[in-house]
Amino acid sequence: MKAHRSVLGILSVTLVAALAFLLVPALVDSGGRASAEQPFTLIYYDGHMHTTRSDGSGSVAQIKATAQVRGLGAVIITDHCTSLTQAEWASLVAETAAASDGSFLALPAFEITGSEGIFNRGHMNAYNVADPFVGDDALERCPEEVWPDPLNPAGTGANPESLAKWADFVHSQGGIANHNHTSGSTDLGYGVNNIEIYNQSHVDDVAYYASLLGYPPQQAWQFGITLNNFAIYGERDVNMLVPFPGFPTPIPLRLALYIATQFFPPNIGQWLGSPQAPLNSWDDLLMAYVEGDVDTPTFGVANSDAHNTGSPGSDVGVAKNGLYAKALTSTEVYKAIKAGRSFATTGPSLNFDINGEFMGDTAEIASGGSANLNLTVNAATPGYILYKIRIVKNGEVLQTISPLSPTHQLNLADTVTEDGYYRIEVESVPASGSGLPQFAYSNPVFVDVP
Repeated sequence: MKAHRSVLGILSVTLVAALAFLLVPALVDSGGRASAEQPFTLIYYDGHMHTTRSDGSGSVAQIKATAQVRGLGAVIITDHCTSLTQAEWASLVAETAAASDGSFLALPAFEITGSEGIFNRGHMNAYNVADPFVGDDALERCPEEVWPDPLNPAGTGANPESLAKWADFVHSQGGIANHNHTSGSTDLGYGVNNIEIYNQSHVDDVAYYASLLGYPPQQAWQFGITLNNFAIYGERDVNMLVPFPGFPTPIPLRLALYIATQFFPPNIGQWLGSPQAPLNSWDDLLMAYVEGDVDTPTFGVANSDAHNTGSPGSDVGVAKNGLYAKALTSTEVYKAIKAGRSFATTGPSLNFDINGEFMGDTAEIASGGSANLNLTVNAATPGYILYKIRIVKNGEVLQTISPLSPTHQLNLADTVTEDGYYRIEVESVPASGSGLPQFAYSNPVFVDVP
């Protein structure tokens, strides 16, 4: 059975009302540790940021200082490849090695940078690749220079051919390919390992554009969350009704985006999720794996995409991932990322397994047998409570819980009759009612019915 996009409620005609089901969830034990049966350590990492080698403002040392204050155990620094020379790449490798010790890990990586539509961009992070240059290193040719990605000013989706070539190059070196700030534009043909289901820079950019159009701060932020959530829910929200300056009644979001983008460079309307390039949900990509259309699943990550890395208000670690790894080493961290043994978060923490199989793994269950879901969730941020925990099964919401407490544990048995997966969404909010919500998303646990 094909995936159906989850519907979390009846969409409101305003972005304010829409917030209630654009927010998302998380799971972890009260101490933020894997259970005793799991031989893993919980490590928080942010996997997308920039130094002065490309378009960032800070150094590796500044990034480390901010990351440690915010509780991160690791960072992956992803300067744009086209800004790197051999010498700069070598210096990034050396500086990240010098910043790493027994309690912190800094890893060098790079961002392959293609088309630059406001919403749909051809950008891909390459992890665990020793050499960013294709062919003769003396030529310093990045993947996007060998396999160019055509400009996409209309924002109708990235170019499948170029992104697939980039992913092939990354994989040829044993690396991990991550599609960045996707807005639901990820195609199965790209062959990426991960997609950013939350990108803090993307949320902030869209909120800034909305503020320039006259939206107040809360509504502008909600615009950012809505557009970010296209990466999770695909086409679900593109025709929701929203208030728009100059119109007496709300208009479809897809139309509002088309009109709004005419006011920003390159000053042409951009049809996000156009008929030529419909938006895919994360659940679509996961169901494609369940149904055997692809050999490997696409896991979800959250990253800051911080450029203000030298600022006291740096975004490093504002969005991050809780990674369950066997040790704080590059080998084990990359192994856990590739396995999907993680949750994406802007605050809440979680722990999730099914019949003892952890996130990214597969539980074999006979038809008619029971999938025993074990969840532990922690709001993590002082003063926050868990507002919603959603259990998603094969793209549909199986159950919603509203704990209204800082922590929650749940054991749920669900009868299994076919292959599929379960994943978790968490939303936490300030108990005082003042402040922005925080979110977390688990990677799926798959179920195989022999």
